Amino acid sequence: MEPFLKISARENAAVKIYRKLASSRKERMREQRFVLEGLRLVGDAVKNGAALTHLFWTEDGYARWQAEQIQADLRETRCALISNELGKELSQTEHSQGVYAICRMPQQPALCDLVHAGGIYAVLHQLQDPGNAGMVLRTADALGLDGVIYSASCDIYSPKVVRATMGSLFRMQICCTAEIAPVLDACRAAGVESCAAVVSGPAELVGSCAFSGGTAVVIGNEGNGLPPEVAAACDRRVTIPMHGTIESLNAAMAAGIILWEAAKAEKR
Repeated sequence: MEPFLKISARENAAVKIYRKLASSRKERMREQRFVLEGLRLVGDAVKNGAALTHLFWTEDGYARWQAEQIQADLRETRCALISNELGKELSQTEHSQGVYAICRMPQQPALCDLVHAGGIYAVLHQLQDPGNAGMVLRTADALGLDGVIYSASCDIYSPKVVRATMGSLFRMQICCTAEIAPVLDACRAAGVESCAAVVSGPAELVGSCAFSGGTAVVIGNEGNGLPPEVAAACDRRVTIPMHGTIESLNAAMAAGIILWEAAKAEKR
């Protein structure tokens, strides 16, 4: 299969759409589409059945795609070969691989369908750092969690978050909500215990507390943690014991430690 269109103009309609989706959350939500960059990320999207509306290669990018022997049904995808100069303009990475795509957002499950008895979940409330948001998703994927819920958090379809997920975005069950209350209600209805990750106040020590049955680990904002009212609304409070003068860990690191303990307990 050969690209059937060659593009070199910056004002090409498809290129303009790519730029808008890359830079604007409002545009992504309106279009229900987002952008991908890089051979690995686009390849993961294809392998996991993501719907690509556009696929762009530079000459070098197309050669790499062919060399990797990535097989894809692209009959519903507009494919184009773009100039190296245009590829550099589209790139948001230091070393571009010359492969770019526009992808449809997958249909997200309803909370009542996602959260079920015995499931293990990461719930991120007011998380704003793209790296943390993507890393938690990768960690959840690695641990075999049942889903990740983003509550009032950063846009998971921004280019920075998408890159940070390293393809886990296409393998995990994800739900985004504006409020935390419906999430806790769904957990309660399914018999899933909500565990607030806190750094101060009375709490059970991770490593010595017992996780059993379904668990939702609730992680708060990088700088402020969970609002007191959210922590109070959870079933339990858990904390990671610190040595020396360290007060807290990076949100993604803290999530990884607690989620590992919860997942380990579930597999016993």
